[in-house]
Amino acid sequence: MTGWRRTAVMLLALLTVSACAAGSIRDGTYRDSHDRFTVRVPPPRWQLESLDGAALVFRNPELDAGISLRVDCDQPESGPLRWVAQHLFFGLSDKEIDQRAPVTLSGVPGIRTRMHARLDHQPVEVDGVTLRREECLYDFAYVAPPERFEEGRPDFDAFVQSWATLTTP
Repeated sequence: MTGWRRTAVMLLALLTVSACAAGSIRDGTYRDSHDRFTVRVPPPRWQLESLDGAALVFRNPELDAGISLRVDCDQPESGPLRWVAQHLFFGLSDKEIDQRAPVTLSGVPGIRTRMHARLDHQPVEVDGVTLRREECLYDFAYVAPPERFEEGRPDFDAFVQSWATLTTP
């Protein structure tokens, strides 16, 4: 399987299918079309891609890695975030959670999960952050081969940390 095809398959496995209205990118910042949030895009080594079900998807061919943000405001899963976040890992096998911890971004509580797994018999590492704000569920995901994972993680961390809300609940 080619590098990007494998990365796309990995990201598709981590995203549930849900159409999102497109936002806009200006001066390195994405603003969603409903003025709910902004997020800084990763550095230029990450190429913007299009993938059904995601508000933003970036790939890094050198790392064979992907970063995504999915926003579901139509029919988000209900329940405790610890369990809701599990949907990020459907399609993976041999899952081993390395770390799960609460996070807060822009005053919004969430859960962050890091794991090792297999996708199509290939080893992957995944870092996922799930947040719920008002009627929306936000899923950030980073996936890469284990040997390249740490190289792209700082870009993912900066992407996640840059998320900011625009409207007050």
